[in-house]
Amino acid sequence: MRVLAPRRAVATVLAAATVFACSWGATAAADEPAPAATAQSLYGGMGTHPVATAVRTNPCQDSVVGMFQHIAVHLFGNTDDMTCTQAFPNGLESPAGVNTYYPADIADLGSAPLIVFTGGIDANPGMYDRLVRQWVSNGFVVTVPYEWFNSLAYVPAAGLAVAIGADRDPNSPLFQRIDLSRTIFAGHSAGGGAAQQIATLLPPVASAIDPALRVAGVLAIEPGPVAVGALFDAPTLYLTGYNDFVVPDFAWVRWWQYNVTFNAPAWIADARGVSHFSPVDGIENYRSAGTAVAWLRYIAFGDETAKHFFVRPDWALPSDTTYFSVERNALANALH
Repeated sequence: MRVLAPRRAVATVLAAATVFACSWGATAAADEPAPAATAQSLYGGMGTHPVATAVRTNPCQDSVVGMFQHIAVHLFGNTDDMTCTQAFPNGLESPAGVNTYYPADIADLGSAPLIVFTGGIDANPGMYDRLVRQWVSNGFVVTVPYEWFNSLAYVPAAGLAVAIGADRDPNSPLFQRIDLSRTIFAGHSAGGGAAQQIATLLPPVASAIDPALRVAGVLAIEPGPVAVGALFDAPTLYLTGYNDFVVPDFAWVRWWQYNVTFNAPAWIADARGVSHFSPVDGIENYRSAGTAVAWLRYIAFGDETAKHFFVRPDWALPSDTTYFSVERNALANALH
């Protein structure tokens, strides 16, 4: 007994210490702050709405032109293979047109905001199919106007015209379902410049086109140079890429676009690991895809979670290590 008692005492002490240590460890782990949610973690995936469209795509490398495009984007770091439509020169269909995507359950939504998205020079509209589907799954109607140049305001104007026509057509599934007061112009590369141009030209004549029509915002993704931020007054998010040598963050996108956006709230975010071709990669590989959705949801729906990434003194986007730099202008800074 005299031998076993000390052993039992030691075992009891060790067991108590173990329980205490485990309990303390669990408490400490519970007290540790959870990793901060990012726009990509919250909004980088697909939304809840099924997508309806007549657009059909195939691998870009099915054509000779598409094969060269396929090789080029992979050389610059893209992971997923692109998709293309048959629009010439990737196929034998018309080189100019407008593709339309919308939530398949739009009849249950009452109405949906509109995004008119224009791609870049020499970009086939099918290359943006995944990005556009992500936006539609979040409750947007999206038109994708296209022609080879994609650089001037008449291209997004065509996308807007098709949307208005569908909204007025009793035979269209979009009849009286598009909320034109929540129209957002978006674009990548040359199309990002065109989106800013149409936001400059449209407001003076918008009411003559449709009394409800209003430019709610502009999403300029690595935009082309043919636009000046001082000329329009729509809230604007500029998304740039740290690895983008075509539209580097320090060039026109900052000097005569973001820096001179005096008449509207504006934000600019430069993402690490993003090249000029990342927006045509898979949405999980485009590191600003979630930020784009968050901003779109904030502008169109007033989404409070999304809003926190852009508004208030403790706005969340600057803490996201995805970004090399994040800024907002004085008007954005004053929002509550």
